[in-house]
Amino acid sequence: MSEISGAGQKMTDEVATVAKDITFPAFMGLLRNQDDTLLTRGGVKGLKVYDDIERDCHAYAVMQKRKMAVISRPWEVRPATDSRLDKKAAGAVHAQLAAAAFDFDRVCLNLLDALLKGYAVGEIMWSISGAGIVAERVIPRDQRRFTFGDDYRPRLLTPQSMTRGEELPERKFIVHSFGGKDGTPSGLGLGTRLFWPVFFKRQDITFWLTFADKFGSPTAVGKYPSGASAADQTKLLDALGAIAQDTGVIVPEGMLIELLEASRSGSTDAYEKLARYMDEQISEAVLGEIMTTTSKASGLGSNQAGVHNEVRLELVKADADLLSGTLNASLVKWIAEYNVPGANPPTVWRQVEEPEDLKELAQRDKTIFDMGFRPTLQYIHDTYGGKWAEQTPPPAGGTPLPPRGEGAAFAESVPVPEQAAQAALDAAIDNLPDTTLQAHMEQALAPVLALVKGGAEFSEIMGKLAETYPDMDTARLEEMLARAIFVSDLWGRVNADVGNA
Repeated sequence: MSEISGAGQKMTDEVATVAKDITFPAFMGLLRNQDDTLLTRGGVKGLKVYDDIERDCHAYAVMQKRKMAVISRPWEVRPATDSRLDKKAAGAVHAQLAAAAFDFDRVCLNLLDALLKGYAVGEIMWSISGAGIVAERVIPRDQRRFTFGDDYRPRLLTPQSMTRGEELPERKFIVHSFGGKDGTPSGLGLGTRLFWPVFFKRQDITFWLTFADKFGSPTAVGKYPSGASAADQTKLLDALGAIAQDTGVIVPEGMLIELLEASRSGSTDAYEKLARYMDEQISEAVLGEIMTTTSKASGLGSNQAGVHNEVRLELVKADADLLSGTLNASLVKWIAEYNVPGANPPTVWRQVEEPEDLKELAQRDKTIFDMGFRPTLQYIHDTYGGKWAEQTPPPAGGTPLPPRGEGAAFAESVPVPEQAAQAALDAAIDNLPDTTLQAHMEQALAPVLALVKGGAEFSEIMGKLAETYPDMDTARLEEMLARAIFVSDLWGRVNADVGNA
């Protein structure tokens, strides 16, 4: 097989490498974080500035809502194939992730800090036991302690190497990235979007508090006569300060205290409107919608709540799938390689799909039933759960009996098998296509139709016709009789099944 090549280079080689990147040249073999907010506002705090964002109650609430929506979903480990070895690997991984001491949900919650900061780092603590090599826990590590080399691998910043960092061992650290458009491991978190609305909201609340103070307690003004001594002026100033706490104050004679009321003009709720607008921007950036965090009403029948819920589910599924992809490429793979060598690594996934509305599903199934289709008992068990049993058919000529067992099929009314089969048989006979032929030959065909109703064999019926009309073209009659015999055969089978039940 010839080697794949082009322009003097192998097509399997990476061409647009970091070393050739003109948008952010690597410095000392290290990648620079491309978050513009960190570069302009982070300063010496770096990623710590994003921790300050979660000091805002609304920002913290929506971030927690997005994270908890992921870890609240059930998870499962799927083997790569149905082979015994791959199933064994899946069992080993599931046993370790499900261990109470490991706390898999908390591991996922810590790694989801990448949503805010762009990436999150966890250190795996391995141990050797009789059953093999076990991941006892994953310790979250502060992102500021790490940098990334031009090979995209994390490096630990230490007092001995505060710029370039130290190389880390294999299979030791998990790095979960979020939001990066160029594949850099530092990612691009929601913090870069949330910084400004949270900043503006804080400034707004500062002015709002000043505004409330101005109109909540008027400003006190003290007037002293010319020639007042410095001591008298100090006494007056102390009296002004005491107005806010004391019910009464005294001032030297000749001095005057007045309360200065601030004049109000324009709207007085501008600060509140701005704060709420910033909250909406925060909600939209984190959750993709605002209806689950605000009390805004929508028009009747607009289905806005349904649309917003779909947006929420899309984000939950995306976050869960991205996190599972990181775990499958690191922790899950390493556990399988350590404990079941040679096996194809399994995968872990979160189940995000919403359960079906059983009321709507039952209505749909009833509609299909009314069209003539009957569900199997297995379908009823799988779809609706619980304990179900087929309805007992009624005695001949009597009324239907009540349902048998602890449950019954979902349909409100079930046609009696005997009546339904007989009706179908009569319809097949009464609706013969050639009405003219039927009118002229009704008396002659009466013995033949009697054979059909009696369940006679096809050859016996055709023999009777041959005796009656030896020169007749029986092609169309054969088609009609085949249909009638099919219904007759079905009728016989139904009755046989009922009799054997």
